[in-house]
Amino acid sequence: MNKEKSQKGHNVPLSKEEIEKKPHTVESLLEKFGSKEKKAEEYKDKWLRTLAEYENLKKRFEKEKIEFLKFSNEQILLELLPIIDHFDRAEDAARQHKHGEVFSKGVEMILKELHRLLERNGVEKVKTVGEKFNPHIHEGIAVVDTCDHPDEAIAEEISPGYLIHGKLLRAAKVKIYQNKKNENDGGKDKNG
Repeated sequence: MNKEKSQKGHNVPLSKEEIEKKPHTVESLLEKFGSKEKKAEEYKDKWLRTLAEYENLKKRFEKEKIEFLKFSNEQILLELLPIIDHFDRAEDAARQHKHGEVFSKGVEMILKELHRLLERNGVEKVKTVGEKFNPHIHEGIAVVDTCDHPDEAIAEEISPGYLIHGKLLRAAKVKIYQNKKNENDGGKDKNG
């Protein structure tokens, strides 16, 4: 018993006889070690996958944050657009009357500053007059009959449209050309 206590207490190596009494001890230890090593590898793989998922989530969150910030001013800018429309109309009216030159210059300066503010915030005007009608960015409110212009070309801009970082903020209200030749040809084909 003293021998057993001393072996347990001082980590004395097992004798050959003791090893022979427990022939599967080394093999079982190696087997246990192998299974523990396999478990450690599994945990490591799970940890690496979780870390990669976390990094991807972090990148996606940053991207969404940037997108949110980019479009966070959308509502205030949308409310600002009618004011700019009124300035545009006032400037046009003042230009038509020569005695309003001073007023016109003042309005023009304010209007330029407002347009610069919009540009700094990623807002740009939708192209209209002379462009082909695009229902994704234009709102047709009237048709102008013509023989001289292509079908669905924009004849006149009633109210400008705006994009914010390439996304539609407000559609442009426009008048669209309708070619009388096509209308007449279509009518003849239907009757003939």
